[in-house]
Amino acid sequence: MTKPVDVVLVTAPGCHFCDEAGRLLDDMAVMTPLAVRTVALSSDEGRVLLVRHRVPFPPILLVEGALFGYGRISRRKLENHLARLAGTDMAV
Repeated sequence: MTKPVDVVLVTAPGCHFCDEAGRLLDDMAVMTPLAVRTVALSSDEGRVLLVRHRVPFPPILLVEGALFGYGRISRRKLENHLARLAGTDMAV
């Protein structure tokens, strides 16, 4: 069994990009095992991640501890990134 990819999604209430990112991760989890952890932007950890990565607005998406993106997350870019991590070719 493949080790799940660690993903952290930092979200804020009422953020439609955050909701979209959550749905996107649900979709991606069908193809690639993901260990997704959601962190509230208002939490201590959320504020630390916001400052550390100098992100202007949520959501913040970290993959394997590295900043992947923020705001509207690109489906194709995430698919390609996860495929590389998994060692498969899901690129379209």
